[in-house]
Formats: sequence, C-alpha cells, structure tokens
Amino acid sequence: MPKIAVLLTCFNRKNKTVACLKSLLLTVKNYNNTTNDQANISIFLTDDACTDGTAQAALEVCQREDIHIIQGNGHMFWAGGMRAAWKEAINHKHTWDFFLLLNDDTTLYPYALEELIDTHRYCIDKYGEQGIYSGITCATGHPETITYSGDVFESGAKGKWHRLGPAIEPQMVDQCNANILLVPQEVVNKIGIFHNGYIHGAADLDYCMQVRKAGMPALITAQIIGECEYDHFSEKEECERLIRMTLSERRKYVYHPTHSDKDYLLFVKRNIPNKYLISTILRKVRLYCPRLYYYINKVRGLY
Repeated sequence: MPKIAVLLTCFNRKNKTVACLKSLLLTVKNYNNTTNDQANISIFLTDDACTDGTAQAALEVCQREDIHIIQGNGHMFWAGGMRAAWKEAINHKHTWDFFLLLNDDTTLYPYALEELIDTHRYCIDKYGEQGIYSGITCATGHPETITYSGDVFESGAKGKWHRLGPAIEPQMVDQCNANILLVPQEVVNKIGIFHNGYIHGAADLDYCMQVRKAGMPALITAQIIGECEYDHFSEKEECERLIRMTLSERRKYVYHPTHSDKDYLLFVKRNIPNKYLISTILRKVRLYCPRLYYYINKVRGLY
C-alpha cells in the first residue's frame, strides 16, 4: 500500500490545475482497481497568491481527498513553490514511500501511476537500488511529439544532448524533467529536495544530475504517461528574440525569474563546474551582443 505525497504549485491556471488534479484522481483510482496494491495519496498544493480561485477549485475537486494548501506570496515561482509543498509534506505526520511531483499543466493518463510504480520495480530489479523516475509526456493529442522526458549527454563536455522517447523498457538518463517525477523517500533521505538556490527553472534538471552524482539511477518510463504542452523557447528562438530587443528590454528579460540567468548559472556551477567561467562570459555576451552569441553557438553546432 504505497503512501504517496503529491506535490504541485500553481499560479492562476485554474482550468489546467483542475484538469491535472482530475487526471491524478483517475490514475490513482485505476491503479487501485487494476493492481493488488492500494495507493494512498495526500496532495500538497502551493497556491502562490492566485487571484483566479485556483485553490478553492482544487479543494472542490479533491473534497474527498487529503489535500493541504500552502499559501505563497506571489513570488515563489516554480522551484520555490515546489520546495514549499515538498517541505510541508516532509513535516507532515505521515511517513511517505514516494513523492510524486507534478506540473499543474500536465494531464496524466489512467495508467500513469501503474507505469511509474513498474519503473520503480524495474529499477530495483536491474540496478539493485532505488532511483527517480520521470514520466514521458507528449503534446496534447500528438503522441509522436515528445515534450518532456529525459536527456542523454552526447559528450563529456555535456554541451550537446538528445531527448529520449518511448522504448520497450525504462531508460537511464543524465537529466530529466519533473513534469511527472516519482521520487522515493530513500532518495530524499540521501540527497534532500530541490536546492534552495533555484528560483524558477533548472531545479529538476539539477536534482536528476545530483541523483546520478550520488550513484543512484534516474530513469524515464517506457511509455508516454501524460500530456503537457512544451511552452519554452528553444535556445535558438530565445536568442533571436533577444536580438530584436533593446538593451533595457534584454536586461529586464534575463533578470526575470522565469528565464533567469541566475538559475542557469547556478545549474552550471553545481553540475558542470569546469564550464562555469565560460558560461558566465557567454551569458554576458548574450546580454550585450546577442548577435555574436548567436554566431558563436552556430559555430559550435548548437543551432
């Protein structure tokens, strides 16, 4: 009977958050109806000062569930909101078998929880220890378009990587996303939760790399287990946008938490320290001379 703390953070995406929670309840119900286990969940949702009634809507959808709302100040962003939910779950009276991290814009498939638990069992059977397990997602209604999963580096320099898709069995990755991420309590006991330094992005990629650095596996599910639209610019697209901006607009952009240089450089410093100096210099070039930055990356083969 796995006990699972489900962690989410939200900010004014009521319809998406409600759809996510409904899909969560459906996958738990399906798991309990089709397996010998009975999963017990508690939901920890950070309401980062939503003004659209998200928290109340969540309470209504989960009125028969054990749900806890953590109040934010409107400036927690994704990494901060997820840490707040995670800390609340850890401090709760229960002990957990797993923490299930979800993006509130993700819709789980009915078999998602079963696939995650099967990946956990596969990991123990193949590697002899527990790891973390990221669920593959696709664009809505388009299973051929993988949006989030895990990545494998193509060289020791870690400058290039390729994203993996579905396979016959779960696959080991170097970094993974937390749109759907199952983390056993044992992993948290060893390395903790998301690093405090992250404001919005990169906390999940960092967590995966820290797990691998600690010698534990990080796997993606064999199947697609949910849908989530990819809502980020590629590095090339972002640079093209920066070229069109004025310097003051670029400063405002790179200092904003949702696409902060701070998160990116912290990730490099913690995980690829030999690239930290050059990455810092390149980010300055990106700010003050984005055309040159674009050209450098094109020469490097990144575009």
